[in-house]
Amino acid sequence: MKTKKIVILLVVLCLTAPLLADDGYIIHKNQRTLDQIQQIYSEMPPVRYSPPSDRWRYLPETKKLLTEGERLRVVMLGDSIVNDTSRSCWNLLLERHYPKCRIIKITSVRGSTGCWWYKEPGRVQKFVLDHDPNLVIIGGISQRGNTSSIRDVIRQIRKDSEADILLMTGAFGRVDPRDDAQWQKISDPNHYSEYRKDLEKLARQSDAAFLDMEAAWGQYIRECGQDTEWFKRDPIHANERGEQILGHILAAYLSPHPMKNAN
Repeated sequence: MKTKKIVILLVVLCLTAPLLADDGYIIHKNQRTLDQIQQIYSEMPPVRYSPPSDRWRYLPETKKLLTEGERLRVVMLGDSIVNDTSRSCWNLLLERHYPKCRIIKITSVRGSTGCWWYKEPGRVQKFVLDHDPNLVIIGGISQRGNTSSIRDVIRQIRKDSEADILLMTGAFGRVDPRDDAQWQKISDPNHYSEYRKDLEKLARQSDAAFLDMEAAWGQYIRECGQDTEWFKRDPIHANERGEQILGHILAAYLSPHPMKNAN
């Protein structure tokens, strides 16, 4: 009987575990329900974020499918921070604003990994193109400042796909936006890091959308009245509350209007 239980457990684990590929994870299922994220968010100060008005210029297919299509396939590519953003289940929030469209989210992630790894032969195909995306979101804190590798990944995607592309800056990690010196590097264009400047430049050169997730997240942290650690599960990663900051920012970016006080 004990052996039978072990076998059953192993079968269940095999059926429910994410697909492991080249030491990376490809996750097809939502990791939280709408009720769960609404409960988490109800205990937080609301996220107030107004997206740039020109964002749809670079997301024509995304906008068309959200408003007119039956489904939108999204691949999120990056590291554990991207996985945290995905785990927020921002797509469930967004579907409330586009009731005709089902959002299918595929999360392709690998710990501490950026496009310097994904650009290698076969990986863009496996982690992005095999999933037939309409929108590819590239982000995280593990790009090593290497925008040339991000450019290479964009080139590979565009070679075989007409998907829209959204580039995001990082969030969380060891950055503390409450520190004025660190906040200046996030919020003041005169003090941006070279990577931050180069990423936005790359987005414009590549006709990709750009989301300054770090500035939006940092603004929330500075204004919410809670300690940064209240939103973290360890020194680098978001907990379930921190995930909702990222998720609500991304959902607002892709919503038809700012999602102020949304829950």
